[in-house]
Amino acid sequence: PDYPDYNGDVMCSFMGFAPADDPQVLVLVVYDTPKRSGVGSSYTAGGTYISGGNIAAPMAGALIANILDYIGIEKQYSADELASRSAEQSEVFPISNDATPRAESEEAASDKPLVLVVDDDVEVAHYLKTLLSGTYRVVTRFDVDSALEWLETSAPALIISDVVMPGKDGLSLCRQVKDDIRLSHVPLVLVTAKATVENQVEGLNAQADAYVTKPFDPNFMMSLIKSLLLNREKMMQIVNSSTTIDDVDQEILSPHDNAFLSELYQLMEQEIANPELDITNISRMMKISRTKFYYKVKGLTGETPGVFFKTYKLNRAAQLILEGHHTMSEIADMTGFTSLSHFSRSFKKQFGTSPSEYHA
Repeated sequence: PDYPDYNGDVMCSFMGFAPADDPQVLVLVVYDTPKRSGVGSSYTAGGTYISGGNIAAPMAGALIANILDYIGIEKQYSADELASRSAEQSEVFPISNDATPRAESEEAASDKPLVLVVDDDVEVAHYLKTLLSGTYRVVTRFDVDSALEWLETSAPALIISDVVMPGKDGLSLCRQVKDDIRLSHVPLVLVTAKATVENQVEGLNAQADAYVTKPFDPNFMMSLIKSLLLNREKMMQIVNSSTTIDDVDQEILSPHDNAFLSELYQLMEQEIANPELDITNISRMMKISRTKFYYKVKGLTGETPGVFFKTYKLNRAAQLILEGHHTMSEIADMTGFTSLSHFSRSFKKQFGTSPSEYHA
C-alpha cells in the first residue's frame, strides 16, 4: 500500500492489514522518524521476536517503514508452549506476601552468594528476586547488554537468564559467559517457555548448566540453585587439595577451566621455591590481567590467589614429607618458606598437626 504522508509531529503510528490470500498473516506498518528515538520501532521489533515473527525495515524517504510479517502464534508454538506462555508464573506458583526483597544495595557486604537475574519481563524478574532474596543477594538486569556490562566488573556465584529477549537472547549471553575465561566457571540457568527437546538441546549446546521451563515450581528452582552451588563448592575443595590437574575430575571442569588450572599448576610447581610468588608474577606469566586472574582463581577455589598459592605449597610439602627423602628444613626451603618456624606454623594451621608429626 501507499504510505501516508508524514508531517513530523507524531513519533510513530501503526497500520495493520491481513492479505486476502492468508488471513492468518498480519502485516503491520510502523512509521517512525529517524529524528526521533525510535522507541516505537524498538518495541515493535522486540514484541515481534518474542512472538516468533519476522520484521524488516526498508527505507522510504525520510521515514522508516517497518513491515512486520507476524505469522499466527499457533504456527510458532505447540499447544503445551501456548498454555505455559498464557499462564503467569505468579498465578501458577504464588509467593507469600511476606516474602518481599529487603531494601539493601546490590553490592551490600554479605556472606550470601550473589545471583544475577536477567529477564526483560519486569514481573518475572521481581518474582525471582522475591523468591531468592531470603537466601541470596540478587542483582537484576533487563537485557543482555546491560547484564554483560555489569559482569565486566562483577562476578556472581550464579546466573539465571530468560532465553527470549529483544536484541541479544539468553543463548547469546550463555555463550559469551562460557567463552570468557574469567566467568566460564559460573553456573548459568536458562529459563524459558519454549519446552521442546530441541529447545533444551539448544540451551545445553550453549553450555547452560540447567534448562528450566516456565512456569517453574519455586521449590524446584531453589533446589536446583542449591545443588549447582554445592557442586561448585565440592569442585573448589578438590582444586584446593590438589597439586596437579590430574587430581581433578575432568568432567567437573569446562575446557577453559581445565586449561587454566593445568597451566596454573605447572607454573606453581615451577615457581614453588620462590618466596616472592604472587599474583603479579603469575598473572604476567599466564598473560592475563591481574583482575581477571584474581576473579578466576577466586571463582575456582573460593580463595584469593595469595591464599591459594600458599595452600598449594603446603600440599606439596605434605607430599614431600610422606616421601621421606628430605629434612623439614629442606622441605621448607624447597616450598618457598623463608624460615622453618614460619613453615611449621603454616603447616599446622592447614593440617592440624606439626610437620614432624604428620608423617609419624
